[in-house]
Amino acid sequence: MGIEFLRGKNGISQWYLKPITVILALFFVLGPVGLPLLYRSPHFGRTSKIILTVAVLVYTAYLTYVSLELIRALLETMGALLGSS
Repeated sequence: MGIEFLRGKNGISQWYLKPITVILALFFVLGPVGLPLLYRSPHFGRTSKIILTVAVLVYTAYLTYVSLELIRALLETMGALLGSS
């Protein structure tokens, strides 16, 4: 089947498969949901795909950790405020 279906009529790859679009989608929009977009893009080699996959997973884990810490701090603050009244 190959990657022929990913190219437009004139042989130019689709806009959503261009490297800058894929990287922006991975880190600012989709996160791990954008990984299939990365793996479908013909502009990245195998090593690049592996490095970007690990980077996205680490980035997602970090954002999850920070979000959970923020929620914990918020709940503590709310508990202190409600407990002092």
